[in-house]
Amino acid sequence: MFAKNNLTQTDMIALSRAHTVGFSHCSRFANRLYSFSPSSPVDPDLDPTYAQKLMQACPQNVDPRIAINMDPATPQTFDNMYFQNLVTKKGLFTSDEVLFTNKASQATVIDFANNPGDFSGAFDTAIRKLGRVGVKTGNAGQIRVDCTAFNS
Repeated sequence: MFAKNNLTQTDMIALSRAHTVGFSHCSRFANRLYSFSPSSPVDPDLDPTYAQKLMQACPQNVDPRIAINMDPATPQTFDNMYFQNLVTKKGLFTSDEVLFTNKASQATVIDFANNPGDFSGAFDTAIRKLGRVGVKTGNAGQIRVDCTAFNS
């Protein structure tokens, strides 16, 4: 998708900001709290205090309907706090946190965390590019019921 639609790594990082609003069901990140690896049940890339808060909100085998905010600081605001959270190891999903832990994207995350104007400009550019991506219609595509899986 990158090359075909001219989306760059910076564009994808900027678009990931969508995780600053909304919520997630505990099951979508429980592996980071209870079964990350044989040597460390909790993902070491999570801030320990944040991990404890997540465990309180999402104990093992919690009701699957329970959900928490993706952004623990400003969950109702579309801001650059998402990137500040990543820098302080408070990214809810592994796919978010890797944006900070990976050297190829870390500098961009730090810039977006420290400079809301840089982020806003990058987001505006990325969302315009995304708007030019071809929309599938009819049998060529589907609206997913669950964004993590194809419909049956």
